[in-house]
Amino acid sequence: MAKLCLMTILVILLVHLITFNRAYISSDDAAIAHTYTPAWRYRCVPDQGCERTSHPQPGVEITTRNNSGMLFASMDVCRTVCGRFGGLWPRPVTAAIGMQTVKIHPNYLRFDLQNVPAPVVSLMADMTKLVGPNLVAECDGTVTEVVETPVIVYLTVRSEDKSLTLNTNEEYMLDVQYNNKEGQVSVRITAETVYGARHALETFTQLVASSKPDFADDQTCSLLLVSGAKVRDRPVYKYRGLLIDSSRHFIPMENLKRTMDGMAANKMNVFHWHVTDSHSFPLESTRVPQFTRYGAYSSEEIYSAEEIRELIQYAQVRGIRVVIEIDSPAHAGNGWQWGPEYGLGHLAVCVNQWPWRGICVEPPCGQLNPANPEVYRVLGDLYRDIADALPAPALLHVGGDEVYIECWNRTEEIINYMRKKNYDPTSDGFMKLWAEFHEKALAAWDEVMEAAGTPKQPVMIWSSDLTQPQWINTHLNKERYIVEVWEPVGSQLLLKLLGMGYQTVSVPKDIWYLDHGFWGITKYSNWRKMYAHMLPTDDNMLGGEVAMWTEYLDEQALDTRVWPRAAAVAERLWSDPTSDVFSAEARMQRQRSRLIKRGLRADAISPAWCSQHDSRCF
Repeated sequence: MAKLCLMTILVILLVHLITFNRAYISSDDAAIAHTYTPAWRYRCVPDQGCERTSHPQPGVEITTRNNSGMLFASMDVCRTVCGRFGGLWPRPVTAAIGMQTVKIHPNYLRFDLQNVPAPVVSLMADMTKLVGPNLVAECDGTVTEVVETPVIVYLTVRSEDKSLTLNTNEEYMLDVQYNNKEGQVSVRITAETVYGARHALETFTQLVASSKPDFADDQTCSLLLVSGAKVRDRPVYKYRGLLIDSSRHFIPMENLKRTMDGMAANKMNVFHWHVTDSHSFPLESTRVPQFTRYGAYSSEEIYSAEEIRELIQYAQVRGIRVVIEIDSPAHAGNGWQWGPEYGLGHLAVCVNQWPWRGICVEPPCGQLNPANPEVYRVLGDLYRDIADALPAPALLHVGGDEVYIECWNRTEEIINYMRKKNYDPTSDGFMKLWAEFHEKALAAWDEVMEAAGTPKQPVMIWSSDLTQPQWINTHLNKERYIVEVWEPVGSQLLLKLLGMGYQTVSVPKDIWYLDHGFWGITKYSNWRKMYAHMLPTDDNMLGGEVAMWTEYLDEQALDTRVWPRAAAVAERLWSDPTSDVFSAEARMQRQRSRLIKRGLRADAISPAWCSQHDSRCF
């Protein structure tokens, strides 16, 4: 009986609870609970950036105005127009960006190339073809709202030169004006070269954002262009590079191209391709096919000559110069071991020797044989293939770091050669041998340049024992070598080389190495730390680059490891801002969003709440 009473009480309580809930949630509210998605508005706060409003609002218009200023349906639109530089990355020299926008559609975008010299019209036209896809990407590939507002881009380029060198003028002027009476947008771009004009086109695309509300069910999407803007811009540094190592792990061509898309979005102008090392030799040489036959990981992991030419053209349309590095005399093993089989003697020594410790920096070992004259003939053939692929004037990186004397010292052929040359079997003698190698390799490159009718060009070389002040003046001509200094920030080598008159490129390994923090005792640098590092002021300071070494990375994690941290270095090298890193974060968030929409899996830089509230998480 007691159990029955208890059951009755529970049933009565349950009925009351159900009745209460039905009274509290109407049928309409219940439907909303299942279908309602918050549609936040975003407010531009002066000197801070954009922040989410306190409460979501259904039925958000694209832009509204209340007592606290303009409200925007998406954070991307807010960041595009908010602040002195809006959502532009890297930061321009000067900019005046209005907060009003006009709807546009890529189908009604036209380019006027009448003021572009004939020799560069084709290249300029190819550059304009990238604008439409970048705009459509803002709507995730589909612009649903078609508006017929004409957008005419008038391009003025003064120079007929389409070579991309350390002295190329990349300055540009960009004016955007919407004529309300005529219902037309005029975009005027003026630049000395097609590369400056290309950068202007990139800036133009960054003045556009998607109208699609954040976190709302509305899937319609139109493009909003800032209706009035003036930008005057030029880079601070000539060399703004990104290194990709595709020897430790083969990086497929599509990934390299996608990386170049990211570089173009950040106005980086040098793709440093560390394509060979002791691990593998994936670069096809038509003159020396043995390189890939003996050095590729597999038949599927080879960059064909045709693919190489295509990649270089792909880069040029994006304002990027490809610098191919053939690492030597160290970091050269697999791909070089075929000499005896072909009657050329040992082209490389210590190849794949074990135990490796003590004769090389990492497995597998391998160093070129400076005593074998066939090495320089084979290098000459390889250099011809590279020169054939690269637009003139080509810039070659000869590697040149981490020579382990112990490898050469245990090779009888090399020791005998040193005796004939009267090189002491000490560090001084090996330095002379090391320098002799570079002298002969440079002569082989010069011969290739001369045959192509190109004046002698400097080559790039890594900093090493040979580039220390007590050796470099004797062994490396400052007119012929650009030294890439990869020592830590605390090292004085960069300043010493600048003081000695050497042109340099900086890539401080403890700040700008993207692989650090993922192996050994190395430490991870976030984008703020990378952004904050400043280069010395000197006429011979050409610039710098950020490096992605791939011992512990392949294409699966390439995007997230590189982006958006490389973008931080890109702005440092383009504008070298003196303002603190925190003032750049809102623009960095906008650039990350932009990269993602263009197909790059850029990593997060803050918690999601912080990404919706600029300047609130410092």
